[in-house]
Amino acid sequence: MQPFPAFLKKLPKAALRRIGNTIDLIDYAIKIRLYKKLLGDRQESERQSLLIISGNGMNVVWAQIWALLSLPVRMQGYTGYVLTNRRQRTLNGYFRLMGLRLIHLDDYPLSADIPPAIREATASATDIESFRTIHYQSAPVGQIALSTYSRNFGTGLIDFSDPKVTTYIRQWIGRVCHCMDLAQRIFAERRVDMLFVTEVFMEEYGAFYYAALNAKLNIVRFAGTVRDDAFIMQHLSKENDRIHHSSLDKTTWEKIQRRSDDAAMEAELAANFMDRYGDKWHRSKRGHPNTQMPGVEQAKAQLGITPGRKVAVIYSHILYDTLFFFGTDLFKDYSEWLVETARAAIANPHIDWLIKVHPSNLWRGEMDTLLKGRFEEERLLQNALGALPPHVRIVGADTKINPYTWFQLADYGITVRGTSGLEMAAFGKTVITAGTGRYEGNGFTVDPANASEYLNILRRLHELAPPSREQTRLAKRYAHAIFVLKPYTLSSLTPRRRFGCKTVYLSDDLIYIPTGLRGNSLPKDLEKFGQWAINPADRDLLADI
Repeated sequence: MQPFPAFLKKLPKAALRRIGNTIDLIDYAIKIRLYKKLLGDRQESERQSLLIISGNGMNVVWAQIWALLSLPVRMQGYTGYVLTNRRQRTLNGYFRLMGLRLIHLDDYPLSADIPPAIREATASATDIESFRTIHYQSAPVGQIALSTYSRNFGTGLIDFSDPKVTTYIRQWIGRVCHCMDLAQRIFAERRVDMLFVTEVFMEEYGAFYYAALNAKLNIVRFAGTVRDDAFIMQHLSKENDRIHHSSLDKTTWEKIQRRSDDAAMEAELAANFMDRYGDKWHRSKRGHPNTQMPGVEQAKAQLGITPGRKVAVIYSHILYDTLFFFGTDLFKDYSEWLVETARAAIANPHIDWLIKVHPSNLWRGEMDTLLKGRFEEERLLQNALGALPPHVRIVGADTKINPYTWFQLADYGITVRGTSGLEMAAFGKTVITAGTGRYEGNGFTVDPANASEYLNILRRLHELAPPSREQTRLAKRYAHAIFVLKPYTLSSLTPRRRFGCKTVYLSDDLIYIPTGLRGNSLPKDLEKFGQWAINPADRDLLADI
């Protein structure tokens, strides 16, 4: 990363950002020329196409990644299209460098009027449950609209008594329905066979995703990881629609369980934990900046835990992020789960309960804008429960105790489906889940069937026996697959800080520039991705299996 020259630093930040974006784009353009030559004079197919869903507000990093990863697919005869809009000039610039054809969403008039078939249902919907039941062409458009509201307003609390709120949700239901109709039209006109997606459950992204499910297209979903050089890819279909990206398909898990390299696996997993909670990767350390790893007893003393007391950590989720998509929940949303979990903790004074605010609050932009500098979890619990008793405490996202230490000091982990639950299980701790779609049901977590059973377990949590050695072995095996095998290293892209950026804070602060190409053939990482991408039966792309 090069700093801005001194004479430029007097310009407004927005102008500096535009200059930096242009410099990064030029760097990318220079490096990608040799990759584009691999396409040669291939005739693009009239029979099958790849459509990249880069809708409104997409991060620049995905344009950098997708532009290159479209190459091994197009080399197999696919025509490459991108769904974008005209305002996204920077992203569109990256796509044009690879000769991808742009479809501008803003060229299509989209109505927010609700189709007649579901107008009656939306008119009578007055709460979260009634909106959640609204479907259009088998797509959960009501849930997508609720998720859109929560993400855009940075809140997990929806006030249905406010006419502006219900109007906003109803308008998005209509827009999602119309986008589904548009998606079907575009799929047919462009002979779309494959999709690249990352967002799948809000705004127009949800519409194109569910239209693709209905059309039985080959859907490749991408997700970031805490590693700077690796990403997660999975094939989605109606059979695994609600599965979290950091989970394993049943067939993949069966293969992994047959492996006998426990010693090597445990060593790799231990090293991975230290890398993720150390300073190796920009993306991981932004969630625990300036933290230390004190010993367990020292950390307990800092937290005011009485010696000999067992500790349960309630790992709060981002209350408004990707609501309703992953699996099914025992409670109506993350907010209700957090309140009822805290209420059960209050009723069990045999344990010290620590409510840990999600570390993503540290770097997500909503903290200083929509949330006015205060964690929503704090406001929610204070309004619902008032002052908490001494054995139940909130620990902010800015705690100076590193997450790695938390896994060691706690006896119990409580989550809906958070990453911390899998991590704690790998440390041999008791984990209670309140939702599906991730790692539950694989023999190493306690998975209540309903909310009543869940709350009863929390009230007698101190009576539960710790996991067996076999359960911990299974948890370690699963964690190794998720943290070591599933992040796929893209060696053909070099991560670096964007021009003018000193610290990686936001998603686009770390960008990806093509690595120098040697020879006239696809690099191994792109070749393997391309072979996997066209085979939707192979659900998980793993680094080594």
